Amino acid sequence: MSRLRLFEVADLDERQRVVYDRLTNGRRVGRPQPYPLVDEAGRLTGPTNAWLLSPPIGEAFEKLGAAIRFDLSVSHRIREIVTLRVAHHRDSPYEKYAHRLSAPGAGLTGTEIEDLCAGRDPGLTDERELVAYEVTGTLIETGELDDETYDRTVALLGAEGLFEITVLIGYYLLTATQLAVFGVTPPE
Repeated sequence: MSRLRLFEVADLDERQRVVYDRLTNGRRVGRPQPYPLVDEAGRLTGPTNAWLLSPPIGEAFEKLGAAIRFDLSVSHRIREIVTLRVAHHRDSPYEKYAHRLSAPGAGLTGTEIEDLCAGRDPGLTDERELVAYEVTGTLIETGELDDETYDRTVALLGAEGLFEITVLIGYYLLTATQLAVFGVTPPE
């Protein structure tokens, strides 16, 4: 049970409404959405409901989330590999729920998804995906990379790709923390 009530759309103030509108009418509209952003009453669900507590931060988080979803140089598969690795690390039920639904759209198999959710090696063979998987594990465990790993990652993904992986890790660690604090769980 969530500790935070869902904000009623009719009760949103002007600043909250800006965040709400960006989420429900922005770049996500018209694209496949593997899990619902709103419930049957139009209220935001998942982590986005909490974003209405602080509209300036919520708006920044929405923009970052959109950039992560639509503008990265790393592949959608890599994005989901990193996200599921973080979800396992934080044991985040909502992140696992949401990305079990979105990862197939990135081309991950059911076995790969379940292995990532359980913290098992998914047996990746693509060098770019494998380095993203390994770097994510290292960063969530130690927070740093040795020179050899850094050089290998930049050679395969570029400095931009490595930067994007660090952003993905930070974004989903922060999201997992918000979900845990506010008791947000997947729908039943």
